[in-house]
Amino acid sequence: MVSLQIDDTYIHFKDGLNYIVGRNASGKTTIFNCIKYALGMVKSITYKHISQVELKLSIDRSELLFKREAGSLNLTVAMGSEVMNFRSQSKELDSFLRESLDPRYIFDGNTESVLKILDFCFLTEEKSVNRRQQWEAFSSICGINIFLLNSVEKDISALKKEVAKNKELESVVNNFSESLSVKLREINQLHELDESLEKAKFNFFREYREKEDLLISATLKFEEIKRISNVELRNKMADIEDVFISMKHHAGFDRGYFEGIETFIKDRSKSISYGEETFSRFILILAIARLAEDGSYNFPQIIVNDSYLSRYLDNEAYYQAKNILDNLMSRNKELQYIEFTYRDDIPKEHMVLNLEAEGGRHVFGN
Repeated sequence: MVSLQIDDTYIHFKDGLNYIVGRNASGKTTIFNCIKYALGMVKSITYKHISQVELKLSIDRSELLFKREAGSLNLTVAMGSEVMNFRSQSKELDSFLRESLDPRYIFDGNTESVLKILDFCFLTEEKSVNRRQQWEAFSSICGINIFLLNSVEKDISALKKEVAKNKELESVVNNFSESLSVKLREINQLHELDESLEKAKFNFFREYREKEDLLISATLKFEEIKRISNVELRNKMADIEDVFISMKHHAGFDRGYFEGIETFIKDRSKSISYGEETFSRFILILAIARLAEDGSYNFPQIIVNDSYLSRYLDNEAYYQAKNILDNLMSRNKELQYIEFTYRDDIPKEHMVLNLEAEGGRHVFGN
């Protein structure tokens, strides 16, 4: 992420650490939401004092300029002299981002969602999250073809229902055929129609047999795809969990019983506080970023944090998290981190905007 323009105000981001500082209602979440809005990750924003948002990204030495008017469902993306139009959250936008970010999956897939992966990297202070979507994004980061699996499963389910209905109809026809045979047998005419009746039934139900064979074949292939995907996911999840636990142990934040990453993402645990859940969610992102250095994970090398840590962690936990982050940033030069915080003890070289300075609150404040 290179720069963000909200109307006439520019915010220039640096490689590595970036902090935007401001008190409550100073505009931190406004800027956070404007980034998501410019990328087409959300359909709307409700800030009446903002008319246009522009976001410049650098991906593989190519610069992309995202532009979007307030209140519009559409956005434009300029890449060199080429300008493209997309609808927010659309398959076409997803496809363009996928081509730009080039994620890799176990099975060749051109329909997986990059927008879900990006959303996973945007940490919001809101407590309500779509846990199913979070799990799908995590799986996609691990290279699992979530859309493919879901799509094939739906197709097989629909085919199962069709085959079941066909069997019901076939049963009705067979019952009718049997009763007709009884009647024909009574008048000694069964031999005249028996052969033609069976031939008609065979031809009529030929398509049904083909559907049954297709269901059996598709089910076997799907089970194999699921097996391979599950093995890959479990292996990568084990690697992430090892780094995650190591980071938490290093920070001395081992309180609470950890039931595994899958359970952690899918379910809100009652055994840990929201502060520890916040800390753990952040460390999980850092663990993925650590492993993604070798390019084996679909991690876009950016983390955007909207007051996620500073609001819910005490000072000790916050600085433990920050130390882990600083250590990671010193190792991974490709990672860009943007945090919105109300803490003012941020090193000046990493502060890209102070919303308490002259003009900040005037432009972004509620």
